[in-house]
Amino acid sequence: MTFPSSRLMAVLLIAFCLTSCVEVTFPEPMPVNRKELVSFPKSWQGTWTSNEKGTDDADDEDILVIQADRVSGLEGSEDVLILGQDCVLKRLGRKRILSIPQLSGDRHSVASAERHGDTIVIRTFDAKAEGAIEKWEELIGADRMLKLYQKDNPDKKLREVQLNPKNTCQFRKLLREGTSETVTYTRMPEDQGAAPSR
Repeated sequence: MTFPSSRLMAVLLIAFCLTSCVEVTFPEPMPVNRKELVSFPKSWQGTWTSNEKGTDDADDEDILVIQADRVSGLEGSEDVLILGQDCVLKRLGRKRILSIPQLSGDRHSVASAERHGDTIVIRTFDAKAEGAIEKWEELIGADRMLKLYQKDNPDKKLREVQLNPKNTCQFRKLLREGTSETVTYTRMPEDQGAAPSR
């Protein structure tokens, strides 16, 4: 598996996977025992944009281009995540779950995306969200969660939380009750006729 260029990785990790400096990871692409998708549905394909809250400045736009088998930044950009090569896409109900392997180790950052007409809402696991760690312990049990600290010292800063749900039911609970909305993308007007809404 290759890894995406640093620019796209940074954008996608911010948008899809990491909302704080504490990484939240899973042991494998989620959900477990679900088929890996080779493409995004046609209704997801197109160019999507998200403005930072409180601004209308085009410089603050985050552009996301979804093609059948890849996600990229601006069209024509060399920064690309290819399904099955740089990331794994799975389906869980209406949600699409994107798992991106960590550069070190066998862990994956995971994000959930759900499309509603001409919007896509991205939800992530944010260890800094108020009560998040306690909620995860409640949902999957403290024995299925590992907290890693800098220099392996609990008195130091928390650097990673490893979540290990025992099954899809636990993972579904984590998605429903343990994620935070990170960003909402809106289909750009020139694409509105290109991909039918379902």
